[in-house]
Amino acid sequence: MILEVKFEGIDDWNRPVFKSNNPKYKSLRFGSVVTLFPYDSKEEDVISKVKASELEYFGDRFGCEPHGGKFKGLELQIKNNK
Repeated sequence: MILEVKFEGIDDWNRPVFKSNNPKYKSLRFGSVVTLFPYDSKEEDVISKVKASELEYFGDRFGCEPHGGKFKGLELQIKNNK
């Protein structure tokens, strides 16, 4: 299954956070613990540097501790908010 995610913001640990774009999975958050950014980073900069393959499951709300890991059978695709 392919799940589109959109950039939501930079959390308190400088991690980029992405939210599911699918209404059925709207509470799922994913992020990178590998590629970090300043808080005021622009969406375009984040999207150009983060690869979908490095995104891990973060949980169901912005700013939570990452649960880590990948969902088996789920492929993430990063989409621009525009």
